[in-house]
Amino acid sequence: MSRYVIVFLYGLFFATTTLAEDGYSATYKLNVGPLTVGKMKRSFEIGPDGAYRFESKMWATGLASIVRKNELIETSTGTFRSGSYYPLEYTYVRRNKKKPQTIYMHFDRENASIEVVVNGERISSPLREDQLDKLVYQAALMHDLRAGKAELNYRIADRGKDKSYRPIFAEKAIVETKVGRFETFKIVRERTNDKRRTIFWCAPYLGFLPVRVAHREKDGTETTALLTKYRSFGNAALSQRQTLE
Repeated sequence: MSRYVIVFLYGLFFATTTLAEDGYSATYKLNVGPLTVGKMKRSFEIGPDGAYRFESKMWATGLASIVRKNELIETSTGTFRSGSYYPLEYTYVRRNKKKPQTIYMHFDRENASIEVVVNGERISSPLREDQLDKLVYQAALMHDLRAGKAELNYRIADRGKDKSYRPIFAEKAIVETKVGRFETFKIVRERTNDKRRTIFWCAPYLGFLPVRVAHREKDGTETTALLTKYRSFGNAALSQRQTLE
């Protein structure tokens, strides 16, 4: 049986309990090779009207925090309706002494434009109806996997540029985490013009939440995030897995 059919069947099965968007919080440890260098915490909240807030925080811990004090905060707000996400605002704040950066994006749907401010410099670009920001695209990925989509394609607005993300299904894999052992789908997104690559191991049991993420930079450095704590803010159907740690 092909992996595409398997994903579709998973989508049919889990649609009865997890297709609706549910809030959650998840904490990950960050490793570079064998060394733990930081933590990442993600929080996703959504209201009855579809208004959502997605926040991701990363910070250095241990020796890494002494050598270099790093903190990265991303936030996306907007609306989820008819099976799609429509971001309104996106912020990216990187705090460190070497390369601090602040990015603000406003998705102006009335005027079909995206207003971007990067470290005080303003940029404007056309807004396409299906464009996402770099953070909420990951919530869209989870939703599409729950819906059983076999082909994944996303348009990403990135500092005035219109980019295409096309992750592919690689294989099924078992991932061991602090909160449990999960069967996952390995989803890979590679760049065509350099060595950067991102891999998500998404667990159907947790609504296709990534329980492991690996990102490789241009220089070959790979950072891995592994789930250490999870809490669902969902409905009673998810009560059996509301808190894992």
